[in-house]
Formats: sequence, C-alpha cells, structure tokens
Amino acid sequence: MRRVLFIILAGCMGAVLITAIVASRQVYYEELLETTLSAISEKHASQTSQMIQEAVARPLALYSVGEPIVVPSTSMQVWLETYYRPFTGRQEVRLNSDAVASYLTELAPHLNTEPKNAQFSAENGVLIESVPAQNGQTLDIPASTHEILRALVHDQSTAPLVFSQREAEYSLGHLSSLGINALLARGTSNFTGSPASRKHNIRVGSAKFNNILVQPGEEFSFVDHLGTVDETTGYLPELVIKGDKVIPEYGGGLCQVSTTTFRAAILSGLPITERRPHSFPVQYYNPQGFDSTIYPGVVDLKFVNDTPGPILIQTSIEGNKLNFDFFGASDGRTTAIKGPVILEAPGDGSLKTNLVRTITYASGETKKDSFYSAYKSPSLFETIRNPLE
Repeated sequence: MRRVLFIILAGCMGAVLITAIVASRQVYYEELLETTLSAISEKHASQTSQMIQEAVARPLALYSVGEPIVVPSTSMQVWLETYYRPFTGRQEVRLNSDAVASYLTELAPHLNTEPKNAQFSAENGVLIESVPAQNGQTLDIPASTHEILRALVHDQSTAPLVFSQREAEYSLGHLSSLGINALLARGTSNFTGSPASRKHNIRVGSAKFNNILVQPGEEFSFVDHLGTVDETTGYLPELVIKGDKVIPEYGGGLCQVSTTTFRAAILSGLPITERRPHSFPVQYYNPQGFDSTIYPGVVDLKFVNDTPGPILIQTSIEGNKLNFDFFGASDGRTTAIKGPVILEAPGDGSLKTNLVRTITYASGETKKDSFYSAYKSPSLFETIRNPLE
C-alpha cells in the first residue's frame, strides 16, 4: 500500500485554490482518506480565505517605472469571488485572476509606451543621434497578474508589474549595421503664411514619410507611401489646384511635402523618374522651378535609390520650415545645382524656368540633367472657397 498527499496552491491564471490529490492502490482506504482530506482541505481553505480577505482590506502598491500605483481596497473587492467547498458545501472566498487581469487591461494603456526612433544629424561628416532612441514597454498582463495574486496570497502590500521591452527600430547602431554612414542631403521648404488647416495637413503628411527605408535599386513612389488622403486619415479640407480651379479638398498642402522630398532627392544626386511642376507659381514653393506637384491617381513623384545601400528618410518641422533628411551610404558622389533660372516672365504671373543639376561620381564621371518648368498665369484659375470659412 502507498499513499501520496499533495497540497497545491495555484495562484496565476485561475482562481487561487487549495487542492488535495490522493493516490492509493487499495480501494479499501478510499473512504477513510476522503474523510481525512476533507478536514485538511477545509482547514486550509478557511485559512487562505481569511488571509485573502485581510490582504484586500488594505491598499496594494504596484511598482513600475516612476511612482507606485496604489490600488485602494475598494477596487480590490471585485477581485474576490465566493465558492462552495466540496464535501462540506461551506462557502469560502478566493481571488479571481480574470478580474485582476481585467483591471490590468484597463491600466495598460496608461503604462505602455511606444519605442521612439533616434533622430539623426551629421557633425563634421559624422552621423550622430541628435535625439537618442528610446525603447518602449508593454505591460505583461499574465505575468503581472501572477505577481499580484502571489503578493496577496502571501499577505504582502506591494507587487511588481512586469513589462516586455520593445526596441526602437532605428538607432545609430542599427544604421551602422545597414551601412548607412552619411547625410546624403537635406531638402527644405518654407510654408510661412499657410492657413492653419494647410499647416495641419503638412504635419500629418510629412509624418508618414518619417523613418521610411528605401532599399538600393528601389523606385520610390511618393503617392504609394502617402496612402489614402481623406478625413479618415486625419486630413482637413484646404485649397488644391484641380483642373482650371482652386478648390478645397482633403489634404490641401501636401505638395509642400512632395516638393521638399523632391529637393532632397535632387540634392542627393538620385535619378528622378517622375516629376511635374505646379500649374501656376505658388508662393510656398519659392524659388519657382524647384517644386513637384502630386495628386493620387493622377500624378506622382518618383526617384530611384541608385546608391550602394538603403536610404533612411527622416522628416522634421522647425517653425514654418519643413525638412527632409536622406541618410545613406556615401559613394563619393557630389551634386551641384544651377538655378532655377527664370527663362521667361511675361508679367502676367506666368513663368518658365530651368534647373540644371550636375552629378560628379567618385570615378570622375559626370552627369547633367535639367528640370524644365512652365507655369501658367494664376489669373486663369478660379479660386472657390467654402462660404462658411
């Protein structure tokens, strides 16, 4: 004959229970053991029940980064549930882990943080993190539930919260591993004088291009990366050139973003495969002849990454100045631009301009390309605004 007795305290993703397990090879002893175990289980259950009720009668401090979070006893009362003991039918109290997990689920959004990529710049030709990368954290609800239950069962007034770490995607070390070692160029534009809704659209639109990685040999499409432009993606109505009219549409002002992208691509010495100037000169894109209009489904801005490594695009706004920084693998090429030169200016506001770019490669080979722009007179375009504005 052999008898084995286990007393188990289960305290994580199930209710805190005291369970008795008996193994015997002889049926003769079953009734005797059942009676004995019933008494033992009832005693431990009563003790545990009393201890749990005492534990939730005082505040519980949850520790994470920063100040502890104090859970008042009134909030912990919902973590208790009653149940009836086997054999005796006696009512006891136990902790409900689902209720604890539910509390943590509501708490999590206030504690979780998103990782933040580093912002980069160049000093004396060397890349640095002008804004260091920061890891994010996510509350581990099952593990934190376990810690809370364990603290209460052991009559403790504090419990740690458990987090999983989320690394930032881009840090200086990550860029180095990608072979990115230089600021290829910065494109800038100024949107001083823009209405509030236009400034809003510029902020929303430029954010979509922050930390985009363009692989070597890839043709970059501005419209593809921009995505849907409407109220659901955060844009406001503002003026756009459409046909022979200037009308309010969602996303008005996004050409400020495409123009700045174009300038960075030009200065980086990248091949431009699609670009169209605006229909008439727009003050926000001075100097005229250095702009690029876009309209999803109609016209795009495209360039090719012909450098030996990936290009990281980072965007920033300083006051009314929009910046696009292209970081990549330096292959020794240099870029010089002439213009934009005004070829014709009849006096009605129309213009014809030309921008000439000269790229000199490390081998000594040079390449020239020109970007011609013909702008109509603004007087040919009727401006229609919302009468409620």
